[in-house]
Amino acid sequence: MSSSAIGIDLGTTFSAVAHVNQYGVPEIIPNAEGDRITPSVILFDDNEVIVGNYAKQSAVAYPTQVVDFIKRHMGEDDYTSEYANEQYTPERLSSFILGKLKHDAEVRLETEIKQAVITVPAYFGDKQRRATMMAGEMVGLQVLKLVNEPTAAAFAYGLDHRHKDKKVLVFDLGGGTFDVTIVHILGRDLNVLASVGDHLLGGKDWDDALIALCAEKFKEKHGIDPLDDIAAHHDLRQKCVNAKISLSRRPKVNIFYDHAGKILRQGISRDHFENLTSPLLHRCELLSRDVLEDANLKPTDIDIVLLAGGSTRMPMVRSMLTRVFEREPSSEINPDECVALGAALTAALESARLEGKAPPVDIRTHDVTSHSLGMVVFRESKIHNSRIIKRNSRIPCERTCNDYVTTNHNQSTFDLWLVQGENPDPMDCTVLGHFEFYGIPPRPKGQSRLGVTYRYNANGIVEVEAMDLFTGQNLPHRISVGLLTLDDLINHRIPVHIALLMDCSGSMYGNNLKQAKRAAWSFVKRAHQPGRRFAVLPFPNTAGPHTPLTDDRDSLYKAIWDLLPIGSSKLSHSLKHAGSLLKASAGVQRVFIIFTDGHLDDPQASSTEAHRIRIAGGRIKTVALGHEPNRKLLERLASQPSDCHIHDEAIELGMAPINLPTELANRSGA
Repeated sequence: MSSSAIGIDLGTTFSAVAHVNQYGVPEIIPNAEGDRITPSVILFDDNEVIVGNYAKQSAVAYPTQVVDFIKRHMGEDDYTSEYANEQYTPERLSSFILGKLKHDAEVRLETEIKQAVITVPAYFGDKQRRATMMAGEMVGLQVLKLVNEPTAAAFAYGLDHRHKDKKVLVFDLGGGTFDVTIVHILGRDLNVLASVGDHLLGGKDWDDALIALCAEKFKEKHGIDPLDDIAAHHDLRQKCVNAKISLSRRPKVNIFYDHAGKILRQGISRDHFENLTSPLLHRCELLSRDVLEDANLKPTDIDIVLLAGGSTRMPMVRSMLTRVFEREPSSEINPDECVALGAALTAALESARLEGKAPPVDIRTHDVTSHSLGMVVFRESKIHNSRIIKRNSRIPCERTCNDYVTTNHNQSTFDLWLVQGENPDPMDCTVLGHFEFYGIPPRPKGQSRLGVTYRYNANGIVEVEAMDLFTGQNLPHRISVGLLTLDDLINHRIPVHIALLMDCSGSMYGNNLKQAKRAAWSFVKRAHQPGRRFAVLPFPNTAGPHTPLTDDRDSLYKAIWDLLPIGSSKLSHSLKHAGSLLKASAGVQRVFIIFTDGHLDDPQASSTEAHRIRIAGGRIKTVALGHEPNRKLLERLASQPSDCHIHDEAIELGMAPINLPTELANRSGA
């Protein structure tokens, strides 16, 4: 059976596309130029975007219009490439490459293509995977699945080795990324046992070492650094790439390079090149030994060493693998094409599953997570990465941990910092996201038990939820909009929004309102600092205009001292308005300070509204005014007894609590 769903190997330097033909065999689809692989290079030519060989060849002539190696920037929020005053994200740039592959496949197959499986490095994290999915969707593709590149290569190999029992090490060294994965082929199952890698290690780094050598030699001879000129840099890169490729076939090459009327003739032997880049190969060897350790295997337990990625053609790579595993790497499949072929098989399987049809091949793949997934907690009064799902867990997977409690008194929210990595110190891990879970009923610290569930779906993308175990209720959450970093949190640089609710009812006439104004202004002067914004909200609202959030002291001073006593005092209305003004946002502390004598027209409604604010994570402080304030009501409104003040106290905001959960037990391996 043939499939219109395609498999795409979206590479750093080259990409490829494949499909399963009418005989159930995966095959590469040549591009419009007749080539089986397409350079992952983009050229902006006036209003046209060109991808492929022509773009690559134009790098020297039009260096500022060419973009390459974009895969290394996937998932980077702060990376853009600019052309003609337009900013292009890594997702958008990758979509141009995917669009080229999709279009060429449609022309060859004479059918519209709507579905694809896209491969990613096994060591891609959540952000890079989400970015890849987005790039596919930008060109109208339904991304059926993201599959790890080594797993796709093993799939292509395993098609001809079904019903056997083999342990395969896939050594995938591409142009920009490196993964090494161990797969156990058993019957018709391909089980990934372990995977490690480095998405910033690849053939480009070998190129860069040779470029740096030639640039230094040129500078020594002529006093000019060719890397200062972008066009010269592109030209030197192309010559060094060609030299590297030639060194895979010849023992020595000469690099001829001219720039600014100066000429360099640099001879380089294969031995010199291998010595120059030996640290890079050593990193590959260490990671290969790491994956063996993760899988509890010895080198002699490996039956086949499978090569993927064009950079594995370097003799130094094959020699190292032969030395470590005491066997020659397999040459059964083309390292440039095996990943795309495995992706095509996966696409055909996923498409058949969606349509309720019989699968075209009788192989099942079972992949694993490439990173541990954890959350930031307090453990023994220090922050710690509490790993919930461990690296090399089979995906999809789900795990719940119930050994977290609240850290602070009356804590109604907790910050969940989702981190990916193995280091116990979360500052050395990758932050995937920041969520604020809320709705925990106020209780003494340590009395609210929390359960957190993490999921890795089949694409290696993360999902999370949390529960108040005392009530059994799932907690709602807010996603941070990036106002706060983990470093800000640890160093108490937390943004704070503060609402000053000023009672201007008839009972506040005279000295009481003067006390309120003095107390409010004194507080603003002490609490005013970067990251803090204030709003003035009188009640009733006819007592003066509401001042929106601002850090302008002059406008705050005027708003406070212009207030007049008038009308009744329905605090509940003002609290509701303040809650809308200080919108709940993960990463922002919200404080509501009520200046009042406590003689309200709606005490019950005000208590109910105050409870809503506290449950949603807001902190309420009250300031008692006059000779006979209603202290009981003010204490009931405040978040805790220490948040109830009298007017002549120096009201301090205090350090905002860090609402991380505390881990009860030191779980093994966490």
